[in-house]
Amino acid sequence: MDFKEKIKKYRKERGLSQEDLAAQFGYKSFTTIQKWEDGSSTPPVKVIRQLAEFFGVSTEDLLNESSQIAIPILGTVRGGPLRFAQEEWLGQELVPLEEGIGGEFFYLEVIGDSMKGARIYPGDLVYVRRCSIVSSGRIAVVLVNDEASLKRVFFRGKTMILHPENPDYEDMVFSPEEIEGKNIQIIGEVLHSKIRFK
Repeated sequence: MDFKEKIKKYRKERGLSQEDLAAQFGYKSFTTIQKWEDGSSTPPVKVIRQLAEFFGVSTEDLLNESSQIAIPILGTVRGGPLRFAQEEWLGQELVPLEEGIGGEFFYLEVIGDSMKGARIYPGDLVYVRRCSIVSSGRIAVVLVNDEASLKRVFFRGKTMILHPENPDYEDMVFSPEEIEGKNIQIIGEVLHSKIRFK
């Protein structure tokens, strides 16, 4: 039994119509529930968790190993010179269930070519797990004075180095004082990138 069948089953066991379930989750129309049940749409991770809690089951019970869940594309990140990190909804991508639970995840579209040596090109989507700490040598999205950058992060003592994977760009090196003064924050670790054909 897959997700669409389970949603319908649990809804009917509760004696709820599609309109009832839609209202319970703040949707104005039953068509959202209808799409979940006919398989033409999948709710985002946050809603799947809410559905599981509502029906009194685990997310694993609600889904199955072959299920996919929708991950939002929140905006763009600069793989090059820093730019203002404005989050804007750009759609969503489906990922396997096991890649989308156990944390907060999102995609960002890459602008710039400073990470091409890591096979991350302009227009690609990077899959990010939100976190504030990464191991040295990992690729991360880093916020510097509200500007987002995609770089490989290294630590030497308390110094942070943002390293591009392109010889045309130079390392950005920040002392502990600069890290605090410029409000430098890691906002997520890149888990993979997805080539996006346009």
